[in-house]
Formats: sequence, structure tokens, C-alpha cells
Amino acid sequence: MKRFFSKYGGCWWLPALIYLGLLGLVMTAELLPWGPRKFVSEVLSWCAGIAFLGIVGVSIRHFCKKQWRRGFISLFLAVCCVATTMIVLGFFMFASMFGPSEDGFADHLHIPSDIVIAEPEPDVSETADAALVGSTDAMQDSVRQVLKKAGGDEVEFTPDMPSLRRAASEHSAAFLSYVEASPDWHVFMERGNRFASRRWSYGGVPRDTLHGYISDFSQDHFQTRCLVCLDRRQWSIYAVQQVHEGRSPVVPDMSQGNALHESRVMIDCGGVWVEIFEQSDRPERRITKATIAVLEQEFSHFLANPEAALEKARLRSRELAKHLAGSGKHPIRLLQGMQPGIYGASYVLNPGEPGSVYLQAFEVTHGTRLSAHRLEAASRTRMAWSKDSQERFGAKIGFMIYEGDWGKPYAARFEVWFTPDAGGPERKLAERIFKIEGWQR
Repeated sequence: MKRFFSKYGGCWWLPALIYLGLLGLVMTAELLPWGPRKFVSEVLSWCAGIAFLGIVGVSIRHFCKKQWRRGFISLFLAVCCVATTMIVLGFFMFASMFGPSEDGFADHLHIPSDIVIAEPEPDVSETADAALVGSTDAMQDSVRQVLKKAGGDEVEFTPDMPSLRRAASEHSAAFLSYVEASPDWHVFMERGNRFASRRWSYGGVPRDTLHGYISDFSQDHFQTRCLVCLDRRQWSIYAVQQVHEGRSPVVPDMSQGNALHESRVMIDCGGVWVEIFEQSDRPERRITKATIAVLEQEFSHFLANPEAALEKARLRSRELAKHLAGSGKHPIRLLQGMQPGIYGASYVLNPGEPGSVYLQAFEVTHGTRLSAHRLEAASRTRMAWSKDSQERFGAKIGFMIYEGDWGKPYAARFEVWFTPDAGGPERKLAERIFKIEGWQR
């Protein structure tokens, strides 16, 4: 063994050759079927790492022996190997973003013929064009209206929302119930904290978007989000400028995003925080100003009669439930997303008490749980409720199923589970089997 290492260390070119050979084998292993690919790639990667340490060790050995020429050559080879590795990793990252990535999950699955299986349905809110249909919403109408005017260069705005501050501070219970019941808001939970993102409606149906961001880069060129942090905890990992609600003008911290002027401010409104994100083509914070004005108007109406505002929100939720139930009156429907594996779900339920609902999904023939932690986190939301078991309330969420590939459908059972605020065991509210496909990069 000692003789082997002595010979190995003397060949300044051998460690680099072995490393590059193993790197080539790692790339080749990616062409294997899914089953052995992961194991073979991991083994070869570990071997390549050991070979690279050999290059470093040979370099140190030559320098210790004052073999300067061989030492610098070995060091140069180490740098070349690092550069080659970066190129290979860049290739794999590019391929993972733009090329198909199959996991083979559904290759040998079959869809049973002796059970009732439903198909995902088109989502009306995703196919409706805001320019062609009515029944949008106050927030969307206001934002699109201000964007029709040329913006200026002055970025200052006033975070004046006294009605929202009073509603969240002086009527906290009714405020929370109102936000949970109103179809204009999507109340969800993340890391144990509650957040509410402001929806836009199309054809009278609220549309859920990824993390609440709403964008239009084809016509008005903007991206925005209005998020209420109900537990005064920040959702995003981004740096957010903290300001206080009031009549003192604010100069937002400006940056660039998507080649647009960007700002992200968190307004402390007493009982809650309100985060407003804006990207638009001019420095003037037109969307931010419009959002503040709409929120102030909405909650000034709420303050006039909180109980009436809550009942109106629940009435709208009941009307939405009738729409979401469809002709079959099912408590859960699966809605098609922009690609296979990306879905929405509409609920028509009444938990009977305050709490949150979320989805679990299982492949029906083997009982394999699908996207367990991701699905629960993405689908956990709060719903309106009443003690009258005959009443139904509507809610929508969006999520992804990662197991499986495009063009390889399989049957999955979706279950709606409820977690009561009062504690006690969770309980299943509904279930239904759908034919689905997994998401493929």
C-alpha cells in the first residue's frame, strides 16, 4: 500500500486524470434509468471528491519537497479541475431548468377500473381575461386605473390607513373573522403564523397566485403583492423597509427588479403589519398609493358596522361555494394549473368551528403519500365557518404534486383535513379520487 501511494504521489498528472475520468462517469450516470441513477451518481461523486483531495495532497507533497515546478503544475491542474466542475454543474443546472426531469414514479402504476375517478377541471379564474369579463374587484380596478396615467419621478407616499389600524386593534376578533370569510383575501399559515394575501378576481372568481404575487408583464408591466401579516411576523426572506402607519410621508428604499422600479415596505398598523410590494415602469409608487387607498376604503366600511361587514363577507363566501361546487356539488374539486402537476383545489365545506384545513394525497394502489410536507404547507388555509351544518363556505388553494412525470397519469386520493384552533384531534372533512400527473421540470 505504501508503495502504491508513493507511486501515486509521484505521478503529478495521475490524480487529475482520475478526477476528470470520474467526473465524466458522473455525467454518464445521469443517462441511467432512474432506479440505479441516484446511487451510482452518489458513489461516483464521493470517489471524485476523494480524487480531488488527492490532487491537493500531491501539490502539498511537491511543495514540501521543494519540487516547485511539479507543485505549481499540480496546483494549476487543481484549478483546472475546479473550473471544469463548475462548467459541468452549470450544465446540469441549465438542464434541470429547461430540460425534462423524470423520476419514473408512475412508470409501473395502473389506474384501477373498479373505482370512481374524477378528472381535474379547468379553472375559470385562470382562463378568464380581465379585459373581456366583468366582476373584477376594487383593488384590481384601482391599480389598473392608476397605471393608465404616466407616472412621475417622485417616490414619496403617505401610509395613511387609520381605519385598518383601528379595525385590527379595536375589533381584532371580528377583523380576523372578516378577512378569513372574505373571498378577496386568502388566509394561509406559514411556520405557524397567519398571513392574508389580497386576491384579484376574474369573472367574479378570486384567483390564487404563487405566494400572492400578481403580475402583468405583457400590457401594464408591473408586479405587486399586498400581504397582511396577521401575527406581526414577516413572511418573506427579503429585506423589507419598516415604516409606521400615519400621515408622515415615506421615501421608500428603491431598487431594480425585472427591469422595473421596485420597493417593498412593511407598514406597522398596530394589530397587524401590511407588506406592499411594487414593481412598475416609473419611480412613482402608483400601485402602492392605490393599494393604501383601497385598504383604507375597505376597512372604513368595515368600521361603520363590523358585524354587518362580517355577515356580508360570509354571504359572498356562501355564494362562492355554490360556484365552486360545480354541477356535481362536490366538497372538493381539483382544478387544472398551467402545467401537469400544478393544480388548484376548491373547497365547499363548513368545519363548524375556527381552524385550518389542508390536503393529504395518496397514490391509490400502493398508498404512497404524495409530496407530504410540501403539500400540507402549500395547501394549509383557513375557512369561514358557522355552527349551522347546512351552510357551506368556499375556499381555493394552489399546490404542486412532484411524484410522477408528464404524460404518465395515475390515480390519487385527496383528503381534506381540519385542524381545530381549540385543540383536540384533527379530523378528515372530505376525500375524492382524481387522475393526476406529476410535475416535471
